Amino acid sequence: MQKKSSFRRHALGKRLAGIVPLLLGVIYIFPVLMLVSNTFKPLSDIVKNFLAPPKSLYLDNIREAASILQYWLAFRNSAIITVSVVAASTLFSFMCAYGTSHLWKRFSRGVYLLFVFGQMVPFYAIMVPVYIMASRLNLTDTFYGVIMFGTGGNVAFGMVMYTGFLKSVSRELEEAAEIDGSGIFSTMFRIAFPLVAPTTATVAVLFFLWTWNDFLFPSLMLSSASRRTLMINIAYFKTTTSTRWNLMIAGLMLCMLPVAVVYLAAQKYVVGGITAGSIK
Repeated sequence: MQKKSSFRRHALGKRLAGIVPLLLGVIYIFPVLMLVSNTFKPLSDIVKNFLAPPKSLYLDNIREAASILQYWLAFRNSAIITVSVVAASTLFSFMCAYGTSHLWKRFSRGVYLLFVFGQMVPFYAIMVPVYIMASRLNLTDTFYGVIMFGTGGNVAFGMVMYTGFLKSVSRELEEAAEIDGSGIFSTMFRIAFPLVAPTTATVAVLFFLWTWNDFLFPSLMLSSASRRTLMINIAYFKTTTSTRWNLMIAGLMLCMLPVAVVYLAAQKYVVGGITAGSIK
């Protein structure tokens, strides 16, 4: 009887362990489903019953929202900044981590801790000095300024991520490459870089999400309407559309779509990179 009772409690515990994450997942995804559903409903249907599914595929919301939002111009601006920041941040993070992991041990630890400390400083604490520096260098209202400072803000995190992986890479491989006449940069990118591919995928996706969704720093740096990103335009869009919730919902869906597509496509690489890191 005790064994049966213990087995039942164990089975009940397993069911609860599965039900709780499922309920949390439903709670989390429900607002997103409502956002997508109401994108394809006219304003009258949204006001009448927000929870009801759309009666037909109503596309006027998307067309009007894209026009007011200047979607394709803002999309291009966001893409230029995001792709540039992701590429530069990933490259410099790897190079910093490679150099640090090959330094003398005590010096390497000091540099590593310096980068860790850099992650602890919130952007709000350095926001004004960064803007003054950008202004004096004539980098305000330019993509170059956003890309340069955005890259600098990401490198500390990327370097810390890469360092742990690079320390586990066998030095014998690099020594063999050096004996064959490989230079430092050739060894770095042809030997070491392919071995940390899971980390590269993880940091690249995280950099993409942070940069694409960033509102504060681009709004601080970019003042021209022709250079605004999607996140900046959606803030102006809210004041323009006022209480026209159908357009606001459609605009939010348009801004969310690129992030959702990239994250769903790269999710397995992110999970793989984090899992590989935990194993190592």
